[in-house]
Amino acid sequence: MPETTPEPKYSISVMEDNAPANGFSENSMLVRVSEADDTPCAGLPIAFSADNGAVLLATDAVTNHYGVARVCVVSSRVGRCTVTVVDGEGKRRSAAVTFTERRSGLILALR
Repeated sequence: MPETTPEPKYSISVMEDNAPANGFSENSMLVRVSEADDTPCAGLPIAFSADNGAVLLATDAVTNHYGVARVCVVSSRVGRCTVTVVDGEGKRRSAAVTFTERRSGLILALR
């Protein structure tokens, strides 16, 4: 009976969330890929996509020596955005971030 190789494990962690929907403030995620024994998978190509009008700062990456790839996303649209991670075999995993209403740091005082 042929021995099967276990599939890599993927974990997605939201690092920055609730960025203002101003088109330049970033939400970010880390994708970690490891073997079944938690050994990092370095050099693995990862592709990203986003919905709800969000823009990815890079649509692909390669995992570093820790098995980690980072993705950043910006949006001008308030609401939830799902970022999908696609591995080299076409398997998909997703996580969501939220973009909030723009808030200005400017305070006006009327006299």
